[in-house]
Amino acid sequence: MRRRMARARLALLAFLAWLMAAPGPAWSQAAAQRIAAVVNDDVITTVDLIDRINLGVATSGLPNDAATRQRLAPQVLRSFIDEKLQLQEARRLGIEVAEAEIDRALDTIAQRNQTTAPELTRYLAELGLNPRALREQLRAQIAWIKIVGRELRPRIVVTQDQIDLAARRAGAGVDDRELLLSEILLPVYDRAQEETVLADARGLVASLRGGAAFAAVARQVSAAATAENGGDLGWVPLRAITPELRDRIARLPIGEVSDPVPSPAGVHIFLIRDQRAAAGGAQAGPEAIRAPIEQQQLERQATRYLRDLRRGGLVARPML
Repeated sequence: MRRRMARARLALLAFLAWLMAAPGPAWSQAAAQRIAAVVNDDVITTVDLIDRINLGVATSGLPNDAATRQRLAPQVLRSFIDEKLQLQEARRLGIEVAEAEIDRALDTIAQRNQTTAPELTRYLAELGLNPRALREQLRAQIAWIKIVGRELRPRIVVTQDQIDLAARRAGAGVDDRELLLSEILLPVYDRAQEETVLADARGLVASLRGGAAFAAVARQVSAAATAENGGDLGWVPLRAITPELRDRIARLPIGEVSDPVPSPAGVHIFLIRDQRAAAGGAQAGPEAIRAPIEQQQLERQATRYLRDLRRGGLVARPML
């Protein structure tokens, strides 16, 4: 299986390298005749994929060169496939996303970039980008938030033992800070993929440290429920983060992007935007401890849910 996956990835990268080097008309004609992936009854064409890569490059500050685009391509395609599965599952469950909800999400993105939604749409069009690509991405993200909220959140149980353990860590001298944290989660649906995903994550980290916008990259490639908000996790007590993640996060200076961090949910990339003393110190109430534990459980459940959707019906085809 590993050899088959490696061949598929190499085929994808080789085709993108050729396609992006082709002149205008040849580029369009070649792209139109190719299929990047078939997801149940939905098709992702190379035109769709390149629209999404162009969107990611334009909105993130990533350098617009062949190396960056080839590095971004596998994660963008993976995210695109997941979006198709999420929208298919929303249809199955009778969950709808109204255009007004997408408008509000677009307004939020525009405000964060100190502009308006119409100006943002015009800006994308002036760059030769398809504004519809962003709207469809937001549609999938909103649908997934609704699915996770309805189907998974009611199943999440944080036990008193878990809360007590986190509180004891705080009382035993564990670093007592709250971090304003952002995340990118790259899912690993098969352990055979982990090295490939780690390599992709290291490439993204290099781009982020080189000046790419963390929030924009999160919106394009993150599988976490926070993707719609640019990966924003809000204020998180350090003591409530699971040990395998906490030890790596605690050492990060403000404003620095972490190295890739594997976990049961996938591969994480973190950014600490600010920090403060935890409210109430070691005596912080159980709800302040419960929320991040609940979020971590929810993220793991959402990753499993999406992994099962992939196994249940995806027919993926590399671009050959």
